[in-house]
Amino acid sequence: MTVTRLEVPRQAQRPRQPQRPREAPRTRESAVAPEAPARPMSRTARRAAAEDAKLLAAIRMLFSNPSLFPRAIYLTFGFAAITSLGVALTGAVPLPYGFHYAVIPAYAIMALVGLRYPAWGKRALLGLLAGMIATGVYDVLRIGLMFAGLWGDPIPSIGRLATNNPNIPWYWGYVWRFLGNGGGMGIAFAMFPRRSVKLGIAFGSAICLGLVGLLYFWPVSQQHFFALTLPTAAGGMAGHWVYGAVLGYLTTRWLPPVGRRRRRPAHHRRDHDERERRAATVLVAVPDPVGGHGALPTGPELTLPGGRLSSDELYAVRCTLQQPPRAHGFSSDQWTLRRVATVVERATGVRGWQPAELQALLETLELDLHLREQRRDRQEQRPRAARTLVS
Repeated sequence: MTVTRLEVPRQAQRPRQPQRPREAPRTRESAVAPEAPARPMSRTARRAAAEDAKLLAAIRMLFSNPSLFPRAIYLTFGFAAITSLGVALTGAVPLPYGFHYAVIPAYAIMALVGLRYPAWGKRALLGLLAGMIATGVYDVLRIGLMFAGLWGDPIPSIGRLATNNPNIPWYWGYVWRFLGNGGGMGIAFAMFPRRSVKLGIAFGSAICLGLVGLLYFWPVSQQHFFALTLPTAAGGMAGHWVYGAVLGYLTTRWLPPVGRRRRRPAHHRRDHDERERRAATVLVAVPDPVGGHGALPTGPELTLPGGRLSSDELYAVRCTLQQPPRAHGFSSDQWTLRRVATVVERATGVRGWQPAELQALLETLELDLHLREQRRDRQEQRPRAARTLVS
């Protein structure tokens, strides 16, 4: 598939008329008669089958996406430090075990993935930096609450828990806090497909709710962290809002999400509006040309020998044909031209498809359905080729 940009004058654009059942242009070749399914399907069942096909196609597309692996690694392992700390505060697994067998391997794997996928490694590094800056801004508020006497400073105790050494310097707890907790969750947040200040605040709120739930359901964790009271809960929520807002702002600035448009100066907007009045830009998905019968010319819609098909109709046809024939009510899982014509007619409303037109459509969609007619043609061609070689 290629994408063609068409400049269509606004004067030439006309309101689209209600669509009617379309018929393909008649040619000398007889049209393929649709095959009635062995099991009648209601309109609701056909629509449900089409929606199921779209969902299965989306799942296949997701798992075939090469970016799924690095995104999942960073999104999962970014929570290694905060998860190990939470499990240790409940008394389930001591923090030294989580540090040696979860946190260190997780960061080593993320480093290796960054070397294997440099673009994702740079993205994770930006998330780490944004998380550390957000943690520093949060600590400004937290230190203010400490001087106000609302709570003490539990951060140095994290270093003692992680190393099982009561005499370790206090700053090792802050190393865990900045690199592990704040930076790691920044890496995870940078992997989200959408990032904004509002989503950052929601992200911080979810983290704080997890902390409050930990302190509430496992009171033993309050001995190592802080006592759960209404002022400490409110202060913690406010601090996590600050963390999430800064994290969302920085990641949005450094990693603009998909679809985000920066505001242009006023004179640029006026020039843009003037161009919009002259012409409208239309992006059209046009398939690669097919040689011989069924050559596909470009146009404002996807033009096939059987009629004009929009990109949505093509997508629906591809999704429905990727399902087995039994899903459409046929008696076996063998595709034939008649069955293909039935499915295409349901999906597009175009009737009277010729065999060559259906073949061109399947070639355009890059679908090999192993049609019964194709196998018969191959079997007939083999004896001819053998006779040619003998003669």
